[in-house]
Amino acid sequence: MLRFFFKKAIILLVAVLTVFLLASFAAQGKYQGLFFERVVTTVLSPVEYLVARVSYSAQQAGSFTGQLFTVYSDNQALRAENDKLKQTDVNVTELLAENERLKAMLDYKKGTAQFDLLPAVVVARDPGSWTNVIIIDRGSKDGITKGMPVVTPQGLAGNVINVFNNSAKVQLLLDPHSAVGALVQRPESRVAAIVEGYASTPMSPRMVKIARDADIIKGDKIITSGFGGIYPKGLLVGEVTDVVNEEGGLLKYALLKTAVDFDRLEEVFVIVNSREPVPTLLPPAEQQPNTGAQKGAGQ
Repeated sequence: MLRFFFKKAIILLVAVLTVFLLASFAAQGKYQGLFFERVVTTVLSPVEYLVARVSYSAQQAGSFTGQLFTVYSDNQALRAENDKLKQTDVNVTELLAENERLKAMLDYKKGTAQFDLLPAVVVARDPGSWTNVIIIDRGSKDGITKGMPVVTPQGLAGNVINVFNNSAKVQLLLDPHSAVGALVQRPESRVAAIVEGYASTPMSPRMVKIARDADIIKGDKIITSGFGGIYPKGLLVGEVTDVVNEEGGLLKYALLKTAVDFDRLEEVFVIVNSREPVPTLLPPAEQQPNTGAQKGAGQ
């Protein structure tokens, strides 16, 4: 708008000066008719040319500025669209991963009719024991009680140790205070022992108190024995990665790779009820009555 008024002011000033000069010359009788027209043309042409060039330059500058703003606006729109597409890709990938996990959980639930399973989401980890305790979004209002086993489609995760109204704490089998009755799944072995967490190898629990001559080897699958009544029999605990003889004793222990990847634990099942029969421990052989000896003595 300012350029427009400036242009008009210049034209008006030149026109006034021209008219004034022409009027002065006419009064002296020196110029008439065609001569006046030539003078006007001669005087005004440079001015009009200059004004036209200025106007054209201003228009070009305005057009260039407008194009710059258009390009900037389009660039911003493209950036926003690109960010939106990236977020959409992230969302789709996350949904696919979640769908895969939930499908595995559904298949597991269908294959374990002997258990009443309650799904739960891992909402936090206890900062005081990051690898040992998780918090799930199910609590007493959902029927959760202390001691209930917690599993995933891959195997045993741990058990409930604290219950609140809307949440619960789960002690993972990695915890050094955890103890799970377990046995070797291999039919030729069936060695029974205890699986405990170990502080020095926090992601690798140990199967301990194994007799030195017991049949347990690298690669053996370890499952819950069911002894003690907390964990149902047959839940996969892990796989033996090494067997180590204890120094100066008659025992050995086995290092395990857990079936559950605890670094990627997002959803779990709580076993709220089990129809799996609980195994009973037989009394030691020396405490069982020797019927043959009794018969011999009777005879």
